[in-house]
Amino acid sequence: MKLKMLFIWIPLLLAATVANAQRGIIKGRITDQRNKEPLTGATVVVTGTNNAASTNLNGEYQFYVNAGKINLTVRYLGYNDTTFTLTVDKNKLEVLNIAMYARPQTLKNVIVSGYTQGQAKALNQQKNADNIKNIIAADQIGRFPDPNAAEALQRVPGINIERDQGEGRYVSIRGLAPQFTNTSVNGEQIPSPEADVRFVALDAIPSDQLASIEVSKALTPDMDGDAIGGSINLITRIAQSSIAAISGSLGSGYNNLVGKTNLQGQLQYGQRFGKNEKLGILLNGNYYHNDLGSDNFERNVDDNELELRDYSLTRTRLGLSSSIDYKFNNHHEIYFKGLYTRFTDREQRRRYVFKPGDDEIEKLMKDRFESQSVISLNTGAKHTFKNFFLDYEAQYSYGEQNTPYDNESSFVAGMPSLLNFNDGNYPRFDAVGYTDNSAYEFDEIGFGKTKAKDKNLTAKFNVGLPYKIGSNDGLIKFGAKVRSKNKSYTIQQNTFENLGGVPNLNQFEGVSPKSEFLKGRYDLGTPMGINKLITYFNNNPSQFELQVEDKAIDQALEAFTANEDVVAGYVMGRQQLKKLMILGGVRYERTKVSYNSNDVVIDENGDLAAIVPVSGSSSYDFVLPQLHFKYEITPLSNLRAALTWSYARPNFSEIIPSQEINREDGVASVGNPALQPVSAINYDLMYEHYFGSVGIVSAGLFHKQLDDFIYRRILFNANYPLTGTATATGIDITQAQNGNKASITGIELALQRRLNFIPLLKDFSVYLNYTYTNSKAKIQSRAAAANNANVTEEIRLPGQSESVGNASLAYEGKRFSLRGSLNFNGSFLSEVGGTKEADVFVKSRMQFDASGSVNITNRIRLFAELLNLTNQPLEVYQGNKSQTIQREFYSFWSRFGIKFNL
Repeated sequence: MKLKMLFIWIPLLLAATVANAQRGIIKGRITDQRNKEPLTGATVVVTGTNNAASTNLNGEYQFYVNAGKINLTVRYLGYNDTTFTLTVDKNKLEVLNIAMYARPQTLKNVIVSGYTQGQAKALNQQKNADNIKNIIAADQIGRFPDPNAAEALQRVPGINIERDQGEGRYVSIRGLAPQFTNTSVNGEQIPSPEADVRFVALDAIPSDQLASIEVSKALTPDMDGDAIGGSINLITRIAQSSIAAISGSLGSGYNNLVGKTNLQGQLQYGQRFGKNEKLGILLNGNYYHNDLGSDNFERNVDDNELELRDYSLTRTRLGLSSSIDYKFNNHHEIYFKGLYTRFTDREQRRRYVFKPGDDEIEKLMKDRFESQSVISLNTGAKHTFKNFFLDYEAQYSYGEQNTPYDNESSFVAGMPSLLNFNDGNYPRFDAVGYTDNSAYEFDEIGFGKTKAKDKNLTAKFNVGLPYKIGSNDGLIKFGAKVRSKNKSYTIQQNTFENLGGVPNLNQFEGVSPKSEFLKGRYDLGTPMGINKLITYFNNNPSQFELQVEDKAIDQALEAFTANEDVVAGYVMGRQQLKKLMILGGVRYERTKVSYNSNDVVIDENGDLAAIVPVSGSSSYDFVLPQLHFKYEITPLSNLRAALTWSYARPNFSEIIPSQEINREDGVASVGNPALQPVSAINYDLMYEHYFGSVGIVSAGLFHKQLDDFIYRRILFNANYPLTGTATATGIDITQAQNGNKASITGIELALQRRLNFIPLLKDFSVYLNYTYTNSKAKIQSRAAAANNANVTEEIRLPGQSESVGNASLAYEGKRFSLRGSLNFNGSFLSEVGGTKEADVFVKSRMQFDASGSVNITNRIRLFAELLNLTNQPLEVYQGNKSQTIQREFYSFWSRFGIKFNL
């Protein structure tokens, strides 16, 4: 079917006569007449025809028209339609810059400034897009209390986020886990700083660095095809005007749980230079320092154990971006864009582990510093010729996760305890004297150090050929891309045990504990001062014994290097037939990968037998047809449909050829270099109606059929290794494999609207969306055994929440604004257990945030933001909802300060 579509589309497109001999080019810029801001997503149409273009983030448009006298009409939500008459000479370029006027009835409100202006930019782009997508503009992001890119994305229909210590980190689209999402900066993929995955933790990217965020839910042929859930494009800012634009913010805040303040600041400068504003320069920087923490308990059901966890963290977020662009003339321009982000996380974790089965209680301390940095550099050019346009770009991007130290120590007390989990909210225990540090003897201390690196080098080009078939305009576009990826992970791990003489814990006490833990329900006693223990270790090395075998195993198992080369090409056509737009084409991608790792063999006695270097490689090809329809029911209503093919590459942890066997237990885990990506056919249908007063109501259906779905399978009584000469038999081997199918079906509903049709509510607006999904996946049955290894069972897709939604009510007056926001996501399967009863689920959660601002002048605004006012915890259960195995509380935190635009 894929090849059939290819043979249908290419001849059809090539058969079109590229009749440009009697045509000219119109380009220009559309701005707001009052504040000179660019109007993004405005529609420019040759009156009486279907020949149209829409403006980009800079308010710029360009298209080919028939020579002669024509009328141009410009449309933009919240503004009056504007018509111009001009004469276009053949083979000539005409420049027409247009200043739009807001609708008179909206001038008394704030329709074209603040939140609604950002909403207008986003909705105009969304309305005119060829594919199904959602767009968030920078000033719309600023109206929600979302400090990083992940939290800004949680407001988009169909998006759920996974959190770490209460802050958004990973993004899931339409019920699919983060590994099915593609993340780009300025149109090009960025690497993941983390070692074993491809997806990017978006808490590292400050929202203040972004001009907009695009979420494409149906791919076009000129987009990377490895995005089954969707593709996220983070777009940085560029200079707009010859008038120097300086903006920024300065603020502080307070975290209620740890009782500490935070600090934030942002400053941006942008300006265009020269007589014709040919040179544009923009610099943007921000910094965020946050002290936070959490109170947590965790339960191990199988071993009947309880942990009390007290976290305190210091996180910083630094972002720097710049852009330089130069327009030689109206035909040729070059640009450079750069983004650097650095996220640091200093974590101190204090733990009690109650082990009634061993009559032991452990007291542990962790002190770890970790940084994640991402750099993305894009340079390219755009050219407009009389019969075609050309753009090309080169990109360098680098991601790194560096953990210079991860120090962990443990002490153990031989002490009985009794646990009671009858109260599902808070467990109870009896353990006399468990806070007495003198009862705890030294067990071990570990010093870890890791570094993960991921580098991308990319080059690409695109060519566009406009044409006409009768009175209908079209475009043929083709291009190619190459990308080379290098990823590596190194680890150093030294664990020392007691050779004799190390004092008990009371000799290494730290600072006094915080006054309350889990609202005073439990006493944590005086925590360990790990730095005191490290000082003692350095002064008394003869009392400690390095665990040489553990060191060798840990370092060999996790370290790896990987290389991946991707070559891609595409051809596509866009044809307008009156009110119907048809976009179709095909993309081809070839991937070649190679890996180096280690095989760790544990003998029958549980001792290390050998570490053997191993390597593996694979390659795969995808032909990805894409077909989109957009029918303009009215100038404000669209009906969309799409049929697309996409795929998702496996995570590196699944495909590196590392092997570990434990002969003592008769089990092994084996990587799978031959693991194939998950492929998918995606069906989409969407209706959307836009309100002229800036707003939207939409409803969509989608269905995704996944093939080669990856799951972890147990091969019973197998030979080890799986290939080559067997060194062991009768081993139960766990390996990620392909072979089972999965599907996900959903509905998306969204409403954004200012309530100005109700006189008493004319200054209020609502923002509502809801997504329902249902998924099915077949895996090897957890009841499978050697005699029925191929029996299957059906589960939900991991990471899929049945319900996800947002509700927000905002008041926007002339000087004062106030917003309350609810974010909800249903429960989802987090980990597939060895049995159905061992499956781990994250419970549903609802978080309420509030924000407000006061305009002191037209250029200075005071703001305040309150987050997690409902003190919504992270809650995890195993098997059934009554069996809670984790509850983690963060309390609320706030930010407040001043924003200015000079």
